[in-house]
Amino acid sequence: MSYLALARKYRPGDFENIISQHHITTTLKNAVKLGRISHAYLFCGPRGTGKTTTARVLAKALNCDKGPTPEPCGECTVCIEIARCSSPDVFEIDAASNRGIDDIRELRENVRYAPVGGRYKIYIVDEVHRLTKEAFDALLKTLEEPPAHVIFIFATTEPQALPPTILSRTQRYDFKRIPVSSLAEAINSIAQKEGLTIDPDAALMLAKKADGSLRDAISLLDQLSSFSDGNISIAGAGEILGIVKTEFLSDITGALIAHDTSKALSLFGQFVKSGGDSQELAEALTGYIRSLLLIKNGVEDVTIIEMEKGEVEQAKGILDDIESVDLLRFYTILADYKQMVKSGQDPRFGFEALLVKMASMDRAVKLEDLLKNHRPGPGNYNAPPIPSGSTTKERSEKRDTKPYNSGFNSYFAPARESASPVNRKNPVEPLKYQGDLSIGIISENWDNFCSFISQEDKAIFAHLSLSMPSQYENDVLKIGMDDSHKFQFEQLNKIGNKKSLEKYLKKYFSKDIRLNIIQGPNEGRKSGDFPNNLNPEKLFNGSPEVKKLFDLMDGEILTQ
Repeated sequence: MSYLALARKYRPGDFENIISQHHITTTLKNAVKLGRISHAYLFCGPRGTGKTTTARVLAKALNCDKGPTPEPCGECTVCIEIARCSSPDVFEIDAASNRGIDDIRELRENVRYAPVGGRYKIYIVDEVHRLTKEAFDALLKTLEEPPAHVIFIFATTEPQALPPTILSRTQRYDFKRIPVSSLAEAINSIAQKEGLTIDPDAALMLAKKADGSLRDAISLLDQLSSFSDGNISIAGAGEILGIVKTEFLSDITGALIAHDTSKALSLFGQFVKSGGDSQELAEALTGYIRSLLLIKNGVEDVTIIEMEKGEVEQAKGILDDIESVDLLRFYTILADYKQMVKSGQDPRFGFEALLVKMASMDRAVKLEDLLKNHRPGPGNYNAPPIPSGSTTKERSEKRDTKPYNSGFNSYFAPARESASPVNRKNPVEPLKYQGDLSIGIISENWDNFCSFISQEDKAIFAHLSLSMPSQYENDVLKIGMDDSHKFQFEQLNKIGNKKSLEKYLKKYFSKDIRLNIIQGPNEGRKSGDFPNNLNPEKLFNGSPEVKKLFDLMDGEILTQ
């Protein structure tokens, strides 16, 4: 007798043995029990999570000699034929190779005929998203009003690729990725039934490698059983599957956090010399950084972190010297590496550059720590107090010329209400003026109008604050912007923004005003030339630490 692969041998034959999809199996069992059978189902989810298996079990439940029943016997001729894929009433169609309109036309012809031995003719269409647009169009009418004896079960890994017309005609069930703990449990159970001895850590390694797919996990076990001669160790599993050990990931991550570029490159060199693949390492390191992020942010459930307790404790030991924001930057750099490799970059050289970049990266500094630790001394710059009325130029002249030692390249401010040019406790009210408007009145109140706009529309305010009114005649207001502000000029002149601005003019000045925006030399405001009520002192109202940092770094505001 020929060898039967473990993935086929241990394929679930009933609803009870389908792993981690109880939300689906319970619903389908109740539907069969109550006779509430839909004419079309859509099974969505990652590969290896049980979509086709569930479709076959549902077919058994509907056509079993003892059914319809939520517990098919598995022993009658119908159940055996469905299990062997030889049933004359259950058709499994691969949409990847039968995707054209002619294939669907043939299907439409065949659905008219009654089932041979069962109650229903059941069409299981795998990878249904691969059908052509014309094929979907040809299927629509049949799918909406099929004969009473026909049931469609569609399976796909990409439901977003299906036309809305198909989605609306089916009952959708979303299959979940199988948790690592459930996969490890299934691996141990099958190994025991097969008389195999497997190290629990090796089972966990297989479960992680399978990435939520039961079929992949069992196939990997099948592969290892041949290699290890019945005794599967973690060393053997790592060797045959090329899986990167968590201990190695901890060492190389620790070197990166410690800015030890030489050690990180040396570890990578040893990895490559032993036959390791840099892209495999990038994938494993991405997963490890993800686990570190979870641990750093208080997640303690090892089934979510996907680590053993000992590995979690080891990871905690390297997390004291790094913040979550830097782990996120590591994660982003790794994602960029994957795109770089896809574009043709040599994987090994690219990974070496990646390690240098990550190890050399300055760490983020919390704003309150930066200000707290800043003291006068060599290489440091302690900003003298600045009079509240000082201009940007005066501020610059009052600065000490000692260089500021910037030991960071990013920071994050403490959680607080963001800085705003508007005092939220005293919002700007519309102008209460009863007389005729003039350019003088408008110019006098222009700064307040800009502040009023900032309450209504921050985007428009950012552009408008660089303008100044220049003429007002026949209810037409001309405002000017300098040539250096081409982008802001274009944004304000967009039809939608211009109409919004005219609406705000009416709301503030209580008069219908049409707007004419011009651009030219010496029109409007220059960068750094603030409206009177938008000077830097008021800009940082409510955020004193941000104001301190602004002064410390001799900041200059271009626009708000």
